[in-house]
Amino acid sequence: MSDATEGRLRTYDDVVDVHTDLTAPEVFRILGRCVAYIRPHWRLFALKFGLMLGSFAPFLVAPWPIKILIDHVVLQHPLAESAIRFPPFFEPFVVAVAGLDPSGLLLATLALIAVLVVLTGAGTGDPRGNQAFLAQGQDTATQSENLISAGWSMAGGVWGLADLLCNIRLVQRVTDGFRTHLFGRLVRLPMPVLDDQRIGDSIYRTMYDAPAIQGICFDITLMPVVSILGAAVSVYVMNYSFGHIIPELIWLAMATMPLALLLTAPLAGIARRVSQASRSSGAATTNRIEENTANMAAVQSHGAEDRQRGEFASASADSFRRHRHVVAMGIAIDVASALALLAVGVWTFLLVTDQIIGGKLLPGDFIVVVGLFGAVAGSSITFGRLWVDFQNNAAGVRRVFFFIDLPGDQGSSTGPALAPASPLLESIEFDDVGLVYPDGRQALTGVSFGARMGQTVALVGPTGAGKTSLAYLVPGFLQPTSGRILFDGIDTRELDPASIRDQASYVFQEHLLFSETILDNLRLGRPEASDAELQGAARMGGAHDFVAALPDGYQTVLGAGGGTLSVGQKQRLSIARGLVRDTPVLILDEPTAALDPDAEGALIDALNGIKENRIVFLIAHRLSTVASADLVVFMEHGQIVEQGSPAELIAKPDGAFRRFATP
Repeated sequence: MSDATEGRLRTYDDVVDVHTDLTAPEVFRILGRCVAYIRPHWRLFALKFGLMLGSFAPFLVAPWPIKILIDHVVLQHPLAESAIRFPPFFEPFVVAVAGLDPSGLLLATLALIAVLVVLTGAGTGDPRGNQAFLAQGQDTATQSENLISAGWSMAGGVWGLADLLCNIRLVQRVTDGFRTHLFGRLVRLPMPVLDDQRIGDSIYRTMYDAPAIQGICFDITLMPVVSILGAAVSVYVMNYSFGHIIPELIWLAMATMPLALLLTAPLAGIARRVSQASRSSGAATTNRIEENTANMAAVQSHGAEDRQRGEFASASADSFRRHRHVVAMGIAIDVASALALLAVGVWTFLLVTDQIIGGKLLPGDFIVVVGLFGAVAGSSITFGRLWVDFQNNAAGVRRVFFFIDLPGDQGSSTGPALAPASPLLESIEFDDVGLVYPDGRQALTGVSFGARMGQTVALVGPTGAGKTSLAYLVPGFLQPTSGRILFDGIDTRELDPASIRDQASYVFQEHLLFSETILDNLRLGRPEASDAELQGAARMGGAHDFVAALPDGYQTVLGAGGGTLSVGQKQRLSIARGLVRDTPVLILDEPTAALDPDAEGALIDALNGIKENRIVFLIAHRLSTVASADLVVFMEHGQIVEQGSPAELIAKPDGAFRRFATP
């Protein structure tokens, strides 16, 4: 990777997803994968396709009543003496009004126009027609947000309304399924990835990248077919009615689509890169918001408000600048398409006006030719833009698929199905376990010990000894790179990680609480728990007394991250939540760090009272916390130095645990 590329990636905060370039074959593979998200909604998709085909009809029909008004009502040329042939779909109306005088012909034609307006709005001037978008800014985020409920139709009237509503429903369903799939993968990412992945980037991918799927699913599946069919029918009608008079007109019309595609396709690679840069810079801006909001106390306590404001302003300005590149690319595409069709349009204008001046065509025929050629040109421009527009959406969808494809705690979706773990009854064994992080750090080496049901196992050692890494292996947050972990004698590699995690409750050193009620927080891992069970766990964790003293008790809504509670209260509530799950494995990371001696003693007594049907892992530094443990595993530099009961280890005159516990 070049220095320039590395600098760009650091600027955009991409630590996990660093290889962002897309090739044309990869873009086609993305298209194939996106179609799978349409399949569950194929009936709605088929309805949308039919409505889109029908919405093209006004472009073919609308010019002909106007021709009749100009040539046969105003100029009063006999309808039967028309030099051109009316198309088959309009011939029944011509036959029906053939014997009418100009006044009757006027009324009949106006009635037909009224029907067309009510039914289809008589068409629109925009190939995307009537649109239903919210207000949006000039940035990828707000424009992507609109795509979640996007709706558009080439028609108006009753038909256009049905088309619009169908489009909105289909977009919402496909986008919801896609981003829900992404969120399901994000919550199952391995811990090393979660440590590197920024929250703001995950938010951006879920909220603003996922909606890009609608552009792929519809612009590449529906629009090409509709554009080609619409252009083909328009050329057919043009040939049917005018081919015997101006044969050159047909060749010009047929040349518009390949000409537009020829001039716009070379811009595809540039479009991919500018879109990727815009989305990455937008994610970096979201990161700044999330990180500064979450760490506002640190910012204020260090007087860094102005500095952080400056960094955010720089990131925000870069985000808008990158989006301007996307807009400029769109303008370049429009200009290239317009220039391509301008020459063809001028040539067409000259051919038709020459025939009108020569008397072979009537003035109303000019309106028909312009309308039909406009339909062909609109389809050609749309078709020419599709491949380039697809690059913008492909860049967003690639960012989503990157995390969908990352192996989570379920392993590879293409691998063999793993057996569910049976309820743990006897022991967890570590057999020569080693762990190397993706960045090459050796976290654990040759770890071997056994934890029996009914035991409290204390993992002790200095900072960086590997205690947390070892604890992460138990519920499968990390997977060993060597050795084995055995649940009742079965290698965990043969077991479904989700079923292992169902048997383990992990209380982190950081107190992770939601901005919901205390009851909701306690029920996080066991929604069916009764109020009595919740209060019992709160008593064991030392949280009941302070919760009961709150004005709303267990219905108290916590602030962000539990910020309305003290550190000790958050710790007690987190411990109580771990106890509520009632799993055979309970892992507590520094559970007494914020507790006073009385609360610590009460917690240890509670753990001793419930460990009979559990294995309790304690990560601790305090001797008082581990004094009642059944087994102490003392670690240094990722290895087990000593293991045994607290009494045995403290009795060793030159023991590592003794030196650590009695400095």
